[in-house]
Amino acid sequence: MKPIFYLYLASTLSMVLSICLAVEKPNIILILTDDQGYDDYGFRIPELDTPHLDKICTQGVRFDRFYTASACAPTRSALMTGRNFLKTGTSAVGYGAESPHLDEYLLGQAMQDAGYKTALMGKWNLGLADADLPSRRGFDETWPIIREDVRSYGRYEHFNAPFFHNGEYSGREDGWQVEVVTNKAIQFIEENKNNPFFLYIPYAQPHEPWLCPKDLQDKYRSLGFSPEYSMFLGMMEQLDQQIGRVLASVEKENLSENTVVLFFGDNGPTPTTRYLEKQEDGHYKLVPGYYTMTDEEWSHRNPSGLREKKATGWENAMRNRLSIYCPSKFKPKVIHDMTLVMDVYPTVLELADHSFNHPTHKLDGKSLIPLISGNTDWNERSYFTGETGKPEQSLSEDGWNYRFTKESLPLDQRSTCFIQGDWVVVYHLGEWGLFNVKEDLGQKNDLKKQMPEKFLSMKEGFYEEWSHILEDKHAYSDPVQIIGLEGVKTSYVEIEGAYRFKGKNNTTWANTFFYEVGATQELKIRSESKSSYKLTLRAVGVPEDTEISLSAGETTKKIMLNEGKNYHYLGTFDFLQGDQTIRLSLLKTRDLKQIKKMELFSLNLEKI
Repeated sequence: MKPIFYLYLASTLSMVLSICLAVEKPNIILILTDDQGYDDYGFRIPELDTPHLDKICTQGVRFDRFYTASACAPTRSALMTGRNFLKTGTSAVGYGAESPHLDEYLLGQAMQDAGYKTALMGKWNLGLADADLPSRRGFDETWPIIREDVRSYGRYEHFNAPFFHNGEYSGREDGWQVEVVTNKAIQFIEENKNNPFFLYIPYAQPHEPWLCPKDLQDKYRSLGFSPEYSMFLGMMEQLDQQIGRVLASVEKENLSENTVVLFFGDNGPTPTTRYLEKQEDGHYKLVPGYYTMTDEEWSHRNPSGLREKKATGWENAMRNRLSIYCPSKFKPKVIHDMTLVMDVYPTVLELADHSFNHPTHKLDGKSLIPLISGNTDWNERSYFTGETGKPEQSLSEDGWNYRFTKESLPLDQRSTCFIQGDWVVVYHLGEWGLFNVKEDLGQKNDLKKQMPEKFLSMKEGFYEEWSHILEDKHAYSDPVQIIGLEGVKTSYVEIEGAYRFKGKNNTTWANTFFYEVGATQELKIRSESKSSYKLTLRAVGVPEDTEISLSAGETTKKIMLNEGKNYHYLGTFDFLQGDQTIRLSLLKTRDLKQIKKMELFSLNLEKI
């Protein structure tokens, strides 16, 4: 009996130990905001009421020289991969260039492998084809803000927003988007309080168009601020209230001592917002016109005096504050060392006691835990980033204009920078500047003429890092969209993901255009099996007598589009298994002037 008893005892102790170890794994909540500036906090703007954000920032470990990218999708890609976004396949916001390469090992996947239950509620912004959705990229429970008809839209509908749920359209949810996202986050916390969880909440606030409840707007108007700036300040307060609800939920479930909250904004602020008008049905509609903050308002919002705004290569585009909050684990402190958005990935993994393990990729970030612990051996960092914009086309000898090549980012037409230690060299629209941001935070004193040797070495570093990025196999890789995923009845293909054009075409962040008869666009797809599909094209603004041809798989057809209609049935197409292309060409139209306004959005492929 003794051997059996000892075997039973050993098994029981092992099970108890496993349970204890699982309990010791901290819950991790990663909160990201959209277009929140370096100073958009109550502890920086006295009139702004954000007690919960202030608590996270002042009672946590705060990194005050934390660099993101200068726009939303690039930052999110760097966050989710731990790599410079330009290496991942993400090269811009929209234009079919948002999604990290499907071979990238995203943070959600790593946390699943670490034994965590994972969730995302909010703005995804990393690709919208079926295989790019968060439910396919490491998250068990997902509620991304995405519209059904045009998936690129919806993320900034701050009232009655549309949602997908675990890869399928769920419909619109009544009320304030920020509150709905928070409700879903709290429900996830309640349902997973007995398991280690990783909860990613990328709020779409305070991205324009600015919108908040009227009582909050009135509160700031009573302090003498303009209606538009009051709307922004009210939006920040509403966001703070919801983050407070998340913290209260953690407290209510007795999880505070073992829950680590990470918080930061995705890029710098913008001074401009579009106008909204409330409709009779309660929805808000965009109306013509923009509001740009006055110099006085901008100065009030930017007391640190950072130069410029989001989507540039200047300090105010990508300098942020990262806060890591868990009073039972970390004492409050402010760290001024240069840190990067790519550092969040390995930091989260170390908190989860899990090692990064990928056969081909190497992280660009490094864990911040040693820095938090007082390790002063923090090597000087360097970082290439900036505004990447619309991928530029490059004409090849074969007659095609390719969209994703090393020429896609013409440096002399963009605003980029290279940061090394306290120094930064900015290449803004063909003009260079050298700055010491430790002594000159506002980048007012260009030192390139006073320090020619330093300027030359920083320029060399700029081009060396750019060349190093281009060596990565995923840098400016062509988007590949997968169809026929298991469990997916109707596949969705974004036409703005076209990788090459012939003739005169154009693309915007959400669609493409034919500019002449004979113009052709090609997309790369991967079919999971040999299958037949019924294809429907979403195209808006179709002129009379417009005919296109579509080649897909083993089938080519000529189709007359329906004038004035938004959806056009194209027929049945047979696809082989594996990689192939979809080709769209304009054959004829009666109105060449109007054709330039015809918007091509997406293809829906219903498996037969």
